[in-house]
Amino acid sequence: MIDPTASLAELATERPVRTRLFERLRLDYCCGGRQSLAAACESRGLDAATVGELLEAFERDEVTADPVEERDWSQARVGELCDHIASIHHERLREELPLIAELLARVVRVHGEGHPDLELTERAFSALRAELEPHLAEEETSLFPACRALDAEGVVAANLDPATIDRHQSEHESVGRKLAALRQLAGGYEESEALCSTHRALLGELRGFEADLHRHVHEENNLLFPRVRELVGAAAPASSGGGR
Repeated sequence: MIDPTASLAELATERPVRTRLFERLRLDYCCGGRQSLAAACESRGLDAATVGELLEAFERDEVTADPVEERDWSQARVGELCDHIASIHHERLREELPLIAELLARVVRVHGEGHPDLELTERAFSALRAELEPHLAEEETSLFPACRALDAEGVVAANLDPATIDRHQSEHESVGRKLAALRQLAGGYEESEALCSTHRALLGELRGFEADLHRHVHEENNLLFPRVRELVGAAAPASSGGGR
């Protein structure tokens, strides 16, 4: 039985396949992962017991359809998790961000005059991209190397402390708010409302972008950061000179 008092983050971490249904029901398991299933359902006007039954049925159907489930990253070492996030999620963002920007520019150029919401969508996406790109760069050049060193050597780098992790998590919350605003401006990515084939392709790309970014933030907020906090608490600090 699904416990309605369990947090969305706990449920997603326990069985990653649940995130697929959370996406469909628009239950925020990444930035809002600390809220309980019951509270999240109430905020969306859903019945928690019914959603619990849907989760159980969904899991049974998924196992029957495809018994090979993706790796459980909650059991991975911190270094492996950093490598996975950078190679899968970061690289996907680097491919998607310019592609979506180009599709948006084309749609605005053709249909923007009669649809001011398109230009607002383009501005919202640009603001989200401007926040994401330096965030990814800092993770790859500073945060993740420090996490890998902590995992391998048990030494806390000078730039790795709870405040740093809190700041990254706060930035994720800002990204989540911008992502929600983008969805609203883009009409929920409803392809039946597409103005042309390019617009339909754009909406599909945005939907996939949102789903992967949710998974990305979940893996950092709910898997990586708690593990890093535990290691920081157990490790010896580095010397003031940054050495071992």
